[in-house]
Amino acid sequence: MYLKAAPTLTALSFATASFAMSDADANADKMLSMEEMKAAYPEISEDQFTLANANGDGALTEQELKDAVEADVLPDLGG
Repeated sequence: MYLKAAPTLTALSFATASFAMSDADANADKMLSMEEMKAAYPEISEDQFTLANANGDGALTEQELKDAVEADVLPDLGG
């Protein structure tokens, strides 16, 4: 039972990141700038964004978003 739950939780994490990405990506470049994040999720701080932006390029990829939610750097943005 526990082994079956892990893939499901991973799938839910990807679904959450995908939802948040599609909801916030105003210019459809598959990356989220700080401006896009603040417009969609005003509760996100610049410190949270900076921590989530693992490669420091100023934009969050779907993977960075997923990783940040899993690491509790960002709240679950899917709902």
